[in-house]
Order: sequence, then C-alpha cells, then structure tokens
Amino acid sequence: MRQFDQRFEEYMRGHTSEASRWMHVAGMAAAVGAAAMAGRRRRPALLWAVPGAFFSFAWSGHFIFERNLPVGFTDPGAAFSGDLKMIFMMATGRNTELKELVEHLQRQDEARADEPSTSAQDTPGLREAA
Repeated sequence: MRQFDQRFEEYMRGHTSEASRWMHVAGMAAAVGAAAMAGRRRRPALLWAVPGAFFSFAWSGHFIFERNLPVGFTDPGAAFSGDLKMIFMMATGRNTELKELVEHLQRQDEARADEPSTSAQDTPGLREAA
C-alpha cells in the first residue's frame, strides 16, 4: 500500500490550478452549509444535498480550470483524504505550501519526461530476454 504522502502527491498532480483548489473550498463550505440547514430545519432528507453541494463546485473546478477528471474517479480513498487535507490547508492559509508542492511535482514530472526511456525495446540484452 502506498503511503499517504505519496497518495497526496498524486492527488495534488490533479489539482495544479489555484482556482480549482478554491472551488473545492467553496464546495466544502456549501456542503457544510447544506448539512447545517438540514440539521437546523430537522429535515434529514435535506442531507442528500450535501454531496451535490460539494461535488458541483469541486467537479466544476476540474472541468473548467484543470480540464481533467477528478481523482475520485480512479482512487476514491485518495480523493477523500486528499480533499480533506488540501481544503484544510487552503482554509488555514497554507496555499503557498500547496503552490510550492505543485511546482516541485511539475519539475519532477518534467525531469522524468527528459530522461531517456529504459523500456525493453531500447535496452540491448533485455529485448532477447523479453
């Protein structure tokens, strides 16, 4: 099993846009508001609005700003824990740390793209063994 930090890095690769990250914060605020309204009005049926409130904002951030699919489509566990950590960091004024992490991950990805391929077809001796 991958460690949380590795999963969070993969999660953040899908959240490079600051606007998208703020959309997640807005979605969480809307979800908390919907839950509070359901509790205040004593209408548990209104709790169905909670996921819709969150995902309408978060997914809009992905489709409009990131132009990618949400991580939750492929790794729901990483999406849930990553959402909580990222939203907490944004809400507590730690967006600069997230920006730095995204920049670091982008540099890593660029360095990997610049490395020569080491597939079996490119490596003499491995081709015969494959």
